[in-house]
Order: sequence, then structure tokens, then C-alpha cells
Amino acid sequence: MTDMRGRGLSFVAFALTVGIVLAGGVALRPVETAESAVVVDTAPIEASTASTSTAIATDTQAVVTPISAPSVPAPEQLPTPVAAPASAAFPDMKHVWQSLNNCGPAAVVMALSTLGVDANQEAARLALRGTDVRRGMGPQGVGPWVKENFDLRSMWRNNGTNETLKTLVANGFAPMVTQWMEEPWVSRVAHWRTVRGYDDAKKVFYVNDSMRGNNFALSYDFFARNGQSFSFRYMVIYKAEDEKLLRAIIGDQWNDLIMRRSLYERTKADAVAQNTNFAWLAYGEASYSFGMFEEAVAAFEKGLAMGNSQGIFGLRNSYPQALRALGRQQDADRAAQTVAGVSSVPSNGVAAPPDPYAVYLAMLRITPIERVPTE
Repeated sequence: MTDMRGRGLSFVAFALTVGIVLAGGVALRPVETAESAVVVDTAPIEASTASTSTAIATDTQAVVTPISAPSVPAPEQLPTPVAAPASAAFPDMKHVWQSLNNCGPAAVVMALSTLGVDANQEAARLALRGTDVRRGMGPQGVGPWVKENFDLRSMWRNNGTNETLKTLVANGFAPMVTQWMEEPWVSRVAHWRTVRGYDDAKKVFYVNDSMRGNNFALSYDFFARNGQSFSFRYMVIYKAEDEKLLRAIIGDQWNDLIMRRSLYERTKADAVAQNTNFAWLAYGEASYSFGMFEEAVAAFEKGLAMGNSQGIFGLRNSYPQALRALGRQQDADRAAQTVAGVSSVPSNGVAAPPDPYAVYLAMLRITPIERVPTE
């Protein structure tokens, strides 16, 4: 799903970049200050594909063999999605009440029902969460499971918006979202729910929620607020033949680099405008994923100083990882202890390495592409 990762980039350079950072040998400090918005300049990457030539030595002369630039494929033709009407909904969607801590697999089961699949949430639980009932479900394992068992596909992105969710429903996709189960001042429970429909006149989404009910109404404002702590994540299960339509709906956010940059810009603006601990912690998370590690640390620390971070499970990894990417290993160890209790999900005790793609984006900001080692 990530178009930028391989295009015009050396895999060896990428692996070397990540290896250097994970070994703790280099502290990646972007040239930009923490106050500057950064747009990754891909010009050096694209320029590296221009025509060049190779000189081949012979006994009598040097023979120059031209190497042509790779051909540029024609733009892919994608279908035109249906514009979201004032209201839309799935007339039929299975509802299940979840078993213990099983909101993720339950949401998957409900989404699958719109594709004619009657799955069992306990079978889904074992596949997507394992036997430890304390663990939640991340989106990464859903794709392989639905492909193997039902020949379906799954994609997930961050930076979702209400308009994107409405357009998905209007075009026959049932998105799942990660949000607070209730307002966070009521309880701090991270929760998956499946979007069933919406109504502009009432300004509500209708969800099949494994804890709150079937066709349960939640306001547009609730969605806008309560996905913030989870990077506005959403996931869609779909048939392979519908992928082009799905890509047309998601647009340039299908591209991982564009999505990360957009989320970074969105959360930075939100942090300044809202000035809440939730907004600053979300800005830290987005800065981290975009390779802006110094900004991430500053935002995390400001958010932590402003209020309670309980339940924001991503913080437990991203805050110390940002410090490790900067070479601040002792600070990272202390930060890991500070945020260890924000989630009840058990840790395996192994320090996770920084996000490799975020590390690569940071490296591009401080090292011109032509100077990144390739062998």
C-alpha cells in the first residue's frame, strides 16, 4: 500500500540507514527547528532516475553505453466514487456483543457480515489477538487472516476524516475506527467500532458497537474528538476487485509518505489551536511517524505535563522510540518507565526499535540522497 517506499530508493541504503540508527551509532537530528513545518523534497530521488551513461574500458577505446531513463507509466485509471449523499446506511449488518476485551475481532466480524461472511468472534479472537485476553487487536494481522480464510483484503490508514468515512459508507465499504469507547473524562478505554451509516441532518454516525449496541448513534463531533488520541485510524475490509474504487476514495492518502505528512500538519495545527494534552500527544505521535523526532519529544513532554495520558497506548512506544532515534538512550529508558503504565496491555519487555520509515525520512532531511551509501 505504500507507493513511496520503493520508488527510486536503494533498498541497501534504506537497510543501512535503519541499521545505523538501531545500533545506536547515529543521532538523527533534523536541520529544521522544532517550529518549522517540513515537506520532504523528493527531487533528489526523482533526479537519480535521469538518463546516465556507463563507460566500458576496452583494449582500444572507451565505449560509452547509454542507459535510458525508466519509462513513466501512464496514470492509473480509477473509477469515480459515488458522492456521499445526505444520509446512507447498510440495511443489514450483523451485531455481536463482545467477549472480554474483544472489541477488535468483534468489529471485524460485523464488517465481514456486509460482505456475506458469517464469522465467529472467538475464531477471530484467537487469530487476531491470541490467547492472552489482556491484549488488544492491532490492524496489521487482519489482512493476512481475511485473505487466507475468505479471499478478502484489508487496508488501514491514519488521518481519517468524517468525510472519508461517509464516502466509504456511501460506496459500500464498512469502515472500522479506533476511538475512545466513551468520552475520555468518563472512561479511558480504547475501542474498535464499525461504522454502519450516517445522517447529515442529525449530524450523527450510526455504528455497530460491541459494547454500546446495534445501530448506535454517535455525533460527528464525537468522531472528530475521540479518534484524535489514536491518529484518526480506520480500517476497511474489501473484495480484491473493489480495490481501485477504494483507492479512488482514499486518494493521495493511500501513499504512506503523504499520509504521514498530512497527519503531521493536521495535528500540529490542532495542538496550537486546541492546546490540550490530547492534542499535544497526538501531535507528538504524528511528528514521530514523520521522522520529526525532536518535535515529537517536545510535544510528548508538553502533553504529559498538561494532563493524564492514561489509555493512550501508542505513547508507550513512540515517546521512548523518538528519544532512541535521537541517540538519547538513557533518556529513552527513563521515558519508557514513565509511560509504562498508560496501558493495561502487557509489554514483552523488549525495547522496540524506532519506526524504520520514520528513520529514513529523518535521514533524508540531513543527508542528500546522493550521499546515502548504496554499497
